[in-house]
Amino acid sequence: MGFEVLRQKYGNGATGRSVVNRAISDEIPGGAKILDLLGETRRRRAKGDFDEQFFERVFQTLVDVRHEMGEATLGKDWKNA
Repeated sequence: MGFEVLRQKYGNGATGRSVVNRAISDEIPGGAKILDLLGETRRRRAKGDFDEQFFERVFQTLVDVRHEMGEATLGKDWKNA
């Protein structure tokens, strides 16, 4: 799917980054979770606000997204293969 197709689908007046982010959010399993996590990480980085609880949540979110992607591409029983 080319960028112009994505721009037509997700907003002709939108910036390139917002078009890509909308596509990731809508088209990729777990994409919205990753984008949310990136946004939070960016905000925390600016403040220097990282703690163990944050890193545990980052790790768990990544594990959850991997599972969502695995199910979407390989089916529900992908971990048993």
